[in-house]
Amino acid sequence: MKNKVLVVGMDGLRFDRLLALRPPVLGRLLATGVHGTGRLPYGEAAAPTTAAKGQVVPPTGRTITARTDSGPGWSSIATGVWPDKHGVADNGFATADFTKYPDFLSRAAGHGLTTSALFSWAALEEHGAFGPAIATRVVLDGSALTFAVADKQIAAAAERHLAEEDPDLCFVYFGDTDEVAHDLGPHCEEYTDALMAQDRYLDRLLSAIGSRPSFSGERWTVIVTTDHGHLDAGGHGGVTDEERTTFVIVGRMGEDLGGRALGQARLVDVAPTALAQVGVPVEAEWELDGEALPL
Repeated sequence: MKNKVLVVGMDGLRFDRLLALRPPVLGRLLATGVHGTGRLPYGEAAAPTTAAKGQVVPPTGRTITARTDSGPGWSSIATGVWPDKHGVADNGFATADFTKYPDFLSRAAGHGLTTSALFSWAALEEHGAFGPAIATRVVLDGSALTFAVADKQIAAAAERHLAEEDPDLCFVYFGDTDEVAHDLGPHCEEYTDALMAQDRYLDRLLSAIGSRPSFSGERWTVIVTTDHGHLDAGGHGGVTDEERTTFVIVGRMGEDLGGRALGQARLVDVAPTALAQVGVPVEAEWELDGEALPL
């Protein structure tokens, strides 16, 4: 069997809202895969070695100063290390070090695998979060098009790509849940609509994989994650549990992994988990903070 991985990012998706709304496709992944939550070891307040009210102590024991923003979140997902290593402290990406800590797609490409990235947040391209070694990339500017429009176009492009091309490791990003939550918070009808649309897009991606002529000889692992949460009123960047709580869901197409809840699943675990599933060994010299999740 040829091992392949699809990683899907849904920006600003609160796990408690996901559980409450239970979209059908994500719900099936929860029921048949493994999943866990984690708390970002950073917020807009500096994180010292001893806790004070409103401050965060990283589980790494290191001081990490960053906002709970998309820049640090997706950089941590991509690289498998926290912001004190990859250098992204906010959405400005000013001190990013993606040369020392490249994304998991680029690492896989370095092992001869075919990789692809399709996303509607153009900053990930502008600041080099996903490197030039990636074979296929589709980048849209959700801020200009609106994320609802850009996500729809990304879904169509990813659907064609997965059905017609032969990626070993593919990353697809949707951003409208975050956009809506900024304006209206995560408890509104519009947030529900955005999540359900992204769930339908995920269904189309999985259907495209299942339609591949080579699918019977492939073993697809699907990983879904987010970069941060949101306050009830909307917005993020700080140290509350609502902003810092993230999740990782891992499933396998055609297999039942039991719907197990893991003790912990952190953003930095996504990269080593994806690499492990396509057979790329994690090297000690990479200094990753994450570990492959047990499936």
